[in-house]
Amino acid sequence: MASVAILVVAYHSSSEIAGLVESLVTAASLDNTVDIHVIDNSRDAGEIERLSAMTELASFIPSTENLGYGAGMNALAASLTREYDWLLICNPDVRFTPGSLDELMAAPARHPLGALFGPQIVGEDGIFYPSARSFPSIRTGVGHALLANIWPTNPWTLRYHRQGNATATTDTEVDWLSGACVLVRPAAFAEVSGFDEGYFMYFEDVDLGWRLSKRGWQSIYVPAARIVHSGGQSTKRQATAMRAVHHRSAERYLSRKYSAWYLAPLRVGLRFALFVRRDFFRR
Repeated sequence: MASVAILVVAYHSSSEIAGLVESLVTAASLDNTVDIHVIDNSRDAGEIERLSAMTELASFIPSTENLGYGAGMNALAASLTREYDWLLICNPDVRFTPGSLDELMAAPARHPLGALFGPQIVGEDGIFYPSARSFPSIRTGVGHALLANIWPTNPWTLRYHRQGNATATTDTEVDWLSGACVLVRPAAFAEVSGFDEGYFMYFEDVDLGWRLSKRGWQSIYVPAARIVHSGGQSTKRQATAMRAVHHRSAERYLSRKYSAWYLAPLRVGLRFALFVRRDFFRR
């Protein structure tokens, strides 16, 4: 028997959390203890009232400010009043398929060096989402930023997305896993002090996988566990602002990863590519 704390950062998403809760009824067997903990970043009185009234939640924290995704998750993890075997970082608009959480929680026994375990993610239309990827390099980042919208099958985007995982049927070690839904070993999470709160949103999951890998931990893609993700409804409502946040986070990650002085020309090229993508293309 294992216990898991599902951690959810909410932002005008109380209705989506209700759907998440409903999907968990068949996602895990009675052998596993599942508690849902939510922090709300919206500071909206109506949202706070609706979430406070959800008796299915083990705990609810109304944030006094919009902390962002990583900082919200860190605050939620720090607020837990009991120890759990596992943390499950999860977006509110995720839906678990029957048995999917059991599949995900069974994977760590096969991978003792695994710190992060991610399911296969599909959209509501059933299309595969590349949630298990390679660490982006500056060259890959530039190629992806400039060409993904006009040439989706360019080699840099394919390398970054690791499209071969769409047909994977067994556990696969990857560089990083999407923070939309990822099972986390608490000891490993604490070892790196959780998410880097310098990322307001986006790339905090890439950075987490990178820092854990430097300490010898693995990220494991578990395609037998399948979830449906509707794709960030709260961020879609602020698409332009979120596009700018995404590009700032990409620049932060790559500039920190490639900080050597002699890589300055590549960093300049990255900033230019991100500027072009932000101002001339839609994500």
